[in-house]
Amino acid sequence: MKERFYNWATMWLTCSVIFLLVEYATDWLEVVTLGGLVAGAAIEGFIVNMGLGLMWLIVSKPFKEASVTEALGMYGDLAKAIVVTAAFVWEGAITLAKLMPGYTMHSTVPHLVFLLLIYPLMGIVLEKIIRRRSL
Repeated sequence: MKERFYNWATMWLTCSVIFLLVEYATDWLEVVTLGGLVAGAAIEGFIVNMGLGLMWLIVSKPFKEASVTEALGMYGDLAKAIVVTAAFVWEGAITLAKLMPGYTMHSTVPHLVFLLLIYPLMGIVLEKIIRRRSL
C-alpha cells in the first residue's frame, strides 16, 4: 500500500513539474505570479494523475503488461489511452484558465499539440515505467 501511494505521489509531482517547466519556459499560459503557476501546476498534475488512473482501467490487459516500446505499437489501446488522458489534461487546463486568478491561456497550435498529444503521451509512458518497476 505504501509503495502504491509513493508511486501515485511521484506521478503527481512529475506531471506537475513537467507542466510547470513547459508553461514557465513558454508564453502559452500567462500567469501573474510564480506562486500561482506552481499552484496551478500542482492542480493540473493532480487532474492528469486522475486521468492516468482512469486510463489504466480502460486499456486492455495486454497493453498493461506490455513494455513501453511494445505498448507504443498497440495503436488501438494507445489511442484510447491518449484520448482519455488528453481529455483530463484539456479539462484541467481550461479549469485553471477559468478559475485561477491571473491565468490567461493562449490556444496556439504548439500549445494544443503539447496539451493534447505530447503531455498525455509523456504521462502514459511515465505511468507504464513506474508501474513496471513496482512489479
